[in-house]
Amino acid sequence: MRRKVAVLAVVFFIRLSLHADKAVKCSIKSLTACPKIGCSKPGSPLAVTNSMKRTTSTTGSAAKVTFDDLDALQKDVDDSFASGPITVAGEKVTSARNMKAAPRKIILSGLKAKSGKFTEGNFVELAGFIASTKLEPHANKGETVNCKLTDQPSNDFHINITPQKNQDETQGVVVEMIPQNPNRKSKDWSLDKLKKIQAQQIPVRIQGRLFFDNEHAPNTKKTGKAGGNPRRFSVWEIHPLSSFEVCLASSCTETTGWKALEDWTPTN
Repeated sequence: MRRKVAVLAVVFFIRLSLHADKAVKCSIKSLTACPKIGCSKPGSPLAVTNSMKRTTSTTGSAAKVTFDDLDALQKDVDDSFASGPITVAGEKVTSARNMKAAPRKIILSGLKAKSGKFTEGNFVELAGFIASTKLEPHANKGETVNCKLTDQPSNDFHINITPQKNQDETQGVVVEMIPQNPNRKSKDWSLDKLKKIQAQQIPVRIQGRLFFDNEHAPNTKKTGKAGGNPRRFSVWEIHPLSSFEVCLASSCTETTGWKALEDWTPTN
């Protein structure tokens, strides 16, 4: 894992900076009025990204994905642009940041990892722990996908998940709960619960859609400010989440010991 991530992250960040897709002005005042593409130009790369963040449909059983898989999938995308711009579906794509709908679907489909082939939008499952340092689960603020609204109920919850207990963010990946989810609306998925899970390092199991966060680059710097790139070794996420479970037994099996977050009440 972590194959030359630091070098790749720098290269990827430079390309993102050169080809950043701009948001548009937005005067929407409520989440219910916010369109699926948020504050973005229809048909633009950012509109596609925002739409993926808001797509909740899933089919069949969730495929298990591992942290090594997410590392391999990051390398797959990095390798695609290692020699510069590429032409996909008749369109020139200058960077992973600049993918419109048709090229994005092709570039992010059938990528190889140890557990099999994966495509953005796949229904997947990941097990681990909420990173113990440095950042708590929190609500994002002012993202274009949610029409730049700044209140907590109108923004995604950002959660870093690691493979083992007591690891920091650079060893994990990000998963997100969107405010449109019924469990978010009812506050059965709350930051208070997530912070208690983090403090106690309770094992978690999550399901949702596989998503490539091309607005950012991997960041494995353990010190200093994270800047515009949250710490993580891969920008592949599970976003949005459709389920979040905690392990309440000394050890959980595939079918026993797990409890849905919306049904769990912290003991202290």
